[in-house]
Amino acid sequence: MNALADARQMAVLSIVWGAVAGVAYLGLVKRAVDLIKAATGLAGPSTSFDSGLLTIDPAQAGQTHSTVYIVAIAALPLAILAIIGLGLVARVRPTTTVASGLLIPAALLGLFGVVLLFLDVVATVKNRDDFLLALGTLVVIAVLLRLQRSLRHFYRRSPALVSLLVGVLVLAYIFLTNGSTNISAIVLSDVDIWLALAAFAIVLYSAIVLVRLGRMLRRGR
Repeated sequence: MNALADARQMAVLSIVWGAVAGVAYLGLVKRAVDLIKAATGLAGPSTSFDSGLLTIDPAQAGQTHSTVYIVAIAALPLAILAIIGLGLVARVRPTTTVASGLLIPAALLGLFGVVLLFLDVVATVKNRDDFLLALGTLVVIAVLLRLQRSLRHFYRRSPALVSLLVGVLVLAYIFLTNGSTNISAIVLSDVDIWLALAAFAIVLYSAIVLVRLGRMLRRGR
């Protein structure tokens, strides 16, 4: 195992995903999609993307939040800049455990802020119900596909009962979903929060590995 090469790779990983968190914060995903749609004339996804963490109002919908919440959200850009800067230092000086050690609290700060946004914006009762319903639909479809032979055999024996059952299931699905529930729509509508969650989690992982590799390199001197 080449600890030096691995440490540099982990540093680059933290830099890249710190930049991804910056993309999510600034809402560059929506801007890129809008530019592609304007340049190509394509309709693009039917779901509207959010405009970035920067545009999320902590006091939206009349909700009140603690000072910790507001400070954590305001600290997101600082956490992103710190991650990128510390990642660059760790890339140049992999044996410097101070930089990789500071990456951990920076990643935790960013992750904490985004988790608060997730709980406030994404983890609503409606989104939860829609997500579970969409997930349940996928499970039902998978089960039906596996049982299609049995259903065909059952249909030959009692076509009226099977057709009635299928009709009831279709009507129930249309009524419950209102024709708009799917997992991709739920994720894409808040894509920057999901993206930032993944980015900070990956940075936290790379920082922990960097600390371990840095100690190995210092002992090997």
